[in-house]
Amino acid sequence: MKFINRRRILKIIGVASLGGVAGATIINAQNHKLQKVTWEGISLGAPSEITIYHSNKKHAEIALKNSLHKLFYLENLFSLYNKNSQLSLLNKNGIIHSPDPEMINLLSLSKKYSNITNGAFDITVQPLWNLYKESFKNSGKAPTQKKIIETLNLVNINNIDIKKDQRKYLVKGMSSTFNGIAQGYITDKVAEVLIESGINNTLVQIGEYRGIGEHPDKRPWRLLISNPEHSTTIGSVEFVNTAVATSAGMGTVFENSGKYNHIFDPQNGSSPNKHLQNTVTAKTATEADALSTAFLIMGEKESSLIAKKRKIGFEILDIKRNRKIITTI
Repeated sequence: MKFINRRRILKIIGVASLGGVAGATIINAQNHKLQKVTWEGISLGAPSEITIYHSNKKHAEIALKNSLHKLFYLENLFSLYNKNSQLSLLNKNGIIHSPDPEMINLLSLSKKYSNITNGAFDITVQPLWNLYKESFKNSGKAPTQKKIIETLNLVNINNIDIKKDQRKYLVKGMSSTFNGIAQGYITDKVAEVLIESGINNTLVQIGEYRGIGEHPDKRPWRLLISNPEHSTTIGSVEFVNTAVATSAGMGTVFENSGKYNHIFDPQNGSSPNKHLQNTVTAKTATEADALSTAFLIMGEKESSLIAKKRKIGFEILDIKRNRKIITTI
């Protein structure tokens, strides 16, 4: 597979360069002295960073430590690459007993966004990913339509049986991925830890961005948006107390496959290319993440109706490389 770093698509403006856990003193536009504490690393396979501005450096460092504890705890629940994560165990055994409350919550949210998008968002598409991966690895070609149809029998989020003390697949061979929602969910949970710690001016980026409050200079946070095919800037988005997610099919493509990428339509098993990318601005990173994924599958009209109903920002870079701003918040 070929990967495109999401930071190539979204680039934050007005934040100094990062490097591990670092601290610095800055003076904002109001001549207030603030301590800047940052962390940079990898979470769920995506470059991640947390930037805190606070007058008390020690307080900021404790808040950062607590937020990282939450981040790594959630990553160990939701990761496909950790064979002992609750998601991996559910996929392996078809059932998980006494799931963690965070696992229960994320599964419930996944069903919620599946309903909102009329099934376009579906975490049980992992068997399609496995099918395409093996097909390109073994033959250099996409799987046959027959194989796709067979695999679609394993794709349906409504075939996850939800009981108080367990989660179970109703069809043998099913598996799920949280790659379209977990980064946003973890971003929100980290933000919650920081807000509870009294942090008011913070930027969290765990694959998706969420700004807590405004920039220390009393202005909105600002992101540059780039064309996913190259680094050319095509626009920007400003936000305060809001989250931003951008999805592009070519963020992960199968080598030498042309149009085949990591986004799958759960209705027909295809890898759609209706838009090059889209950007969603919402109150939570969970919603922005899930809907930006689903909108790559859905038509512009249907996506726009959902965006307007839920009062979220939504814009498209279409296949003709035209940027369309559908709605803002």
